[in-house]
Amino acid sequence: MIMMKLYRAEINVFRLGAVMMALIIGASASLDMAKIRQEGGRMITSSTLAWLESHPRGHPHAVLVNEDDPTTVWCRAQKHSHWMAGSMHNGVCTVPYFNNPLRAEDKFEILISVNGSAKVRYMEWDRYLAPPHNAVAAQPKLFLAVRMAEKGVPEAGFLSPMERRVHLVSGNAVEVVDKALVLVEDQPVRYDLRGVNLDASRTSVDHEDKVLASAKLLNPGPSRQHVVEARDVVVAHLSYWGQVKGTYTGLPAHVVSPPPDNDERDIYWGIQNEFDSAHRELLEYSLPPGTGVNVKLIGTIRKTEAPYYASLTAVYEDGDQTSRVIEGLHMDRRLILLRAEYSKPYFIHNNTELDVAEQSTILYKSTTTTTTTTTSTTTTTTPEPPKLSMVGPEKPKSDSLSTTSEQELVVTLNNAGLTKAPVSLAFLPSILAAIILWCLSTRSP
Repeated sequence: MIMMKLYRAEINVFRLGAVMMALIIGASASLDMAKIRQEGGRMITSSTLAWLESHPRGHPHAVLVNEDDPTTVWCRAQKHSHWMAGSMHNGVCTVPYFNNPLRAEDKFEILISVNGSAKVRYMEWDRYLAPPHNAVAAQPKLFLAVRMAEKGVPEAGFLSPMERRVHLVSGNAVEVVDKALVLVEDQPVRYDLRGVNLDASRTSVDHEDKVLASAKLLNPGPSRQHVVEARDVVVAHLSYWGQVKGTYTGLPAHVVSPPPDNDERDIYWGIQNEFDSAHRELLEYSLPPGTGVNVKLIGTIRKTEAPYYASLTAVYEDGDQTSRVIEGLHMDRRLILLRAEYSKPYFIHNNTELDVAEQSTILYKSTTTTTTTTTSTTTTTTPEPPKLSMVGPEKPKSDSLSTTSEQELVVTLNNAGLTKAPVSLAFLPSILAAIILWCLSTRSP
């Protein structure tokens, strides 16, 4: 089997890392991705929620404590190296701190949805339950919690699993309760990418021909043979759509590529995907006896690198969907043409080439409809070379009777009274002339 693995390590990791980091954090060097709790208590980093230093103008994607109140958002403030969660209203972050609320006006952080990509909800909790799956943390083992007080006013604070209690700011006091609502992040189960537009002004497309494999076809026999050899070829296609901020790496994703490819593929988001398609190709050549031909399998590889924008839809387990426009970096490396190039035939015993033109045949061709076609581009005609033995030239044979070996010729002429006799073919012209003269002499005048 000929394994045509296109180079997998050609993406420049350092350059890619720099580009993606610039896309992710932009000018906000203080962005701190939030931590969420997995089952069993393990803490992981969220890809859609982050803590950001407060700003007088707030943030368009700040996470609301209550959907009905756009002026109150989640925040956290630090005291003696410990983060406490609470709510920010009118530029002031208020958090529970022992028995008194702590009000921070300048040094605190707010919880934001990165590019509006997060989906959050509340889950009920009481002291007999473990913290919910995907609970959002202000710091490890301290989770955001809220209780709806009278008249629907939210009282925000944090859940301490060690105490099995929730600390809330209630008016001008701190209240410790046994049950509350805990903020959790809903993670999508898959993505759908459509409406891809590549930035033509910054698109880089390169084509490169590579010798991917070689083979030999031989005909050691005494007669012309049509030599056919089957080869299994694996064509590799590498595709990458970037680590877009506000998305989870490794989730299943369905991608509809733009022209000229126009193909649809199921991939894993944020990683380099490789698709291998196996093809059984036939290498064939009509070889004279005692000859061979060298074959090179040459692939034309197209490498594309381009920034893009597209519509990304996140699909959740409950069937809910959210869509937004994203920007990313697309990289694609694929085999678009595979051809077999045949050398001039040569004699096996001395490698002498025959005066026959080289040939080329297309084995695989990628089209805009992602179908594979097998066509032939052979335009030359192979003349019949002289027949030679594989161990050396044969003795020449001529069609002239003067050089033909003797054979018996039986001639019976009853009228002439001639008897059967072995006659050499070399005397055949003289015998024919004598017969003609005898016929003329016996004709009556």
